Amino acid sequence: RETQARMFELLHEGVVVIDVNNMIRMANPAFEHMFGLAPGTAVNTSIDDLISQAPGLRRDRLDQQLLAPVSASQPDAPTLAPMEFRCRRRDGSTFDAACVATLTHLDGATHRLAVITDVTERRQLEREILEIAGREQLRIGSDLHDGLGQDLTGVALMLRSVVAQLRKENSTARTDVEDIISLVNGAIESTRAMARGLAPVGADRGGLIAGLQSMAVRGMERYGVRAHFNTSLKEPLTLDDGAATHLYRIAQEAFTNAIRHGRVTQVTIELATAEGTLTLSVQDNGRGFDERNASNNGLGLKLMRYRAQMLGGDVTIANDRAGGVIVRCTCPHRAPLAGDVAPRGGFPLKD
Repeated sequence: RETQARMFELLHEGVVVIDVNNMIRMANPAFEHMFGLAPGTAVNTSIDDLISQAPGLRRDRLDQQLLAPVSASQPDAPTLAPMEFRCRRRDGSTFDAACVATLTHLDGATHRLAVITDVTERRQLEREILEIAGREQLRIGSDLHDGLGQDLTGVALMLRSVVAQLRKENSTARTDVEDIISLVNGAIESTRAMARGLAPVGADRGGLIAGLQSMAVRGMERYGVRAHFNTSLKEPLTLDDGAATHLYRIAQEAFTNAIRHGRVTQVTIELATAEGTLTLSVQDNGRGFDERNASNNGLGLKLMRYRAQMLGGDVTIANDRAGGVIVRCTCPHRAPLAGDVAPRGGFPLKD
């Protein structure tokens, strides 16, 4: 016990024991330092006061991980998957934390044991890496569209002039040149498709709304499914290109998974804003998934949740009562203020 107590005190991670009422019963010095608490003052305070949650966000996973009432009827519940959320220090400042929790027994009662790590610096570095990657994708997409695409278009126009001259001369080489033009036109379309894939929500493409609408149209053309895109914008979108790209990639991953694994015939994409919250959902009419055997560790789900966390939100996946799967991303959204410049990532659809 003395060795365990010493280890408990020397850990760099914050360790806390929470009772059935979400009151802290034990906390190590690292936990108190992490939250700006004076030594020995964490015990008998509520863990709820230390969790920062944006208004309007769903707290399903957070409640399940850290704040849900402890059930004595399930004393051997397995350790939950790690998750990340925002915490609040005593002085009101916030930081990003990673947490893993499990059930334990203390004095004959079931408690929740949680280990919390401050990941603010790591999240900031990851955010910067994603932003750099996003800027490079935009640059490469622009170069493909405005550089290589325009060059190929020029080649095609020059070849058409050659064909016209060969037609006048009744030359047999005209057919070969026309075949070359067809190949160049195919290369132009491929270049444009790659440019769209690298920069799907850029300012020159109309922003997130236009990108999601194009996703639905391409879904119908390529996969033969009925794809619909709906909006319910009670607040005009205020998104920069980075946030718009995160949301687009979340929708793209959910849409692709539905096509590949769900045996779907219809997919509906919805984008809504209201009361400081943005909700993006992708719903299909497929066969659903087995929630009992579903894994939260798939790379696609990890990427979707990571992108949502970059926006201060989260992603949930659930079977719909009517059949199929609903993937829903919820994140904070700032309503436009007076004098705001129209954000590039939220351009409305053109009539």
